[in-house]
Amino acid sequence: MPNQTESLFTPIKQWLKANFGYILLCIYLLFLCIAGPFSIKELVNRHAERHIVVWFVSGVFVYLTIPITVAGIVQHLRNFSDPPQQKRLIRIMMMVPVYSFFSYLGMIWKNKVIYLDSLRECYESYVIYNFMMFLVTFMYEHYNVEQLLTFKPPQPQLWPFQRLPPWPRGKSFVIWAKRGVFVYVIAKPITTLLTLISSLAGNSGKGEVRIGSVWLWTLIIDNFAQGWALYCLVVFYKALKFELAPIKPLPKFLCVKAVVFFSFWQALFLELLVLFKIIKDSSEKGGYTADDVASTAQNMLICVEMFGFSIAHIFVFSHKPYVTDDDEDRETRFFTSISHLFDVRDVGRDIRTQFGMSLRQMRGRSEHTPLLQQNMGEHVELNTIRDYTSNPTL
Repeated sequence: MPNQTESLFTPIKQWLKANFGYILLCIYLLFLCIAGPFSIKELVNRHAERHIVVWFVSGVFVYLTIPITVAGIVQHLRNFSDPPQQKRLIRIMMMVPVYSFFSYLGMIWKNKVIYLDSLRECYESYVIYNFMMFLVTFMYEHYNVEQLLTFKPPQPQLWPFQRLPPWPRGKSFVIWAKRGVFVYVIAKPITTLLTLISSLAGNSGKGEVRIGSVWLWTLIIDNFAQGWALYCLVVFYKALKFELAPIKPLPKFLCVKAVVFFSFWQALFLELLVLFKIIKDSSEKGGYTADDVASTAQNMLICVEMFGFSIAHIFVFSHKPYVTDDDEDRETRFFTSISHLFDVRDVGRDIRTQFGMSLRQMRGRSEHTPLLQQNMGEHVELNTIRDYTSNPTL
């Protein structure tokens, strides 16, 4: 009976596999056909007020951005030959539609923008974590990293910390690099939550440079944590530059860094314009304050920028290195890859692992703890070398 049921659904699976891209395209076109006339109707009825024009222009870029990113993700899912690497690449690629979609909603629902911005900013730290784990995963798939780093010369500190002692070698190097990234992964949601609570309470002190300003302290903590995470990423790359060359990490890092850079610094610049009263309250319908105008400008810029990043991601995070000739195995991977993609238990395991090692160090115990645990259920020890491509269905 199970075999009969499986044989009954096989043609359906094959048809879905062959036409998945077309199905997504039809859904997208249907959404566009509904949203397009609605947007035009709004422009006509409201005599094209400025904020409506901003909505429309931003919406056009969102409509262009999302299918480009989805197309790249679908190609990865159809060629899911290396789950540990590709699931992290897809999570990074999801940054573009997440930023674009939440920014667009933030313009329409300006009273809810604080919640939408909070979700978007938390995803930023998640992306940096996945990029670090992408590099670590590749290294442990192909090298005995502990031994490799033991024979390499100590990695010196980068500017402006050249006078500090060099990084430790061996296992400790990877552990400290990962911890640097985890500082940001943990700090960002905490500071975002504090900002959210203080804003709802009406005492965030946004734009105020004073000791009691929650905004100022969260800004300082975010900058420090983010800067340290990116510093650790750069140090990790410089120490293993030759070994990481096959996956071309530099353009990938620049894509991630550019999204973070533009979103953060342009938001800070707009807040300063509000602080110096260069951006003022708008007299349009709906009661747009100076903060609302700055937030709308930030969200529009993000929508426009994400269109460019969606095109860059197609080339930088290409699926081509993972293409195989095994069509039968590809079908199995396609349907299992989606469940792998949304399984985020690896994040919790990594956090517990890092905290566990920190506690053992504080108590003077051994550091012998698994460094890398994948969310497909495999357990990778520090001294283990595995090639996941030989068993892509893990």
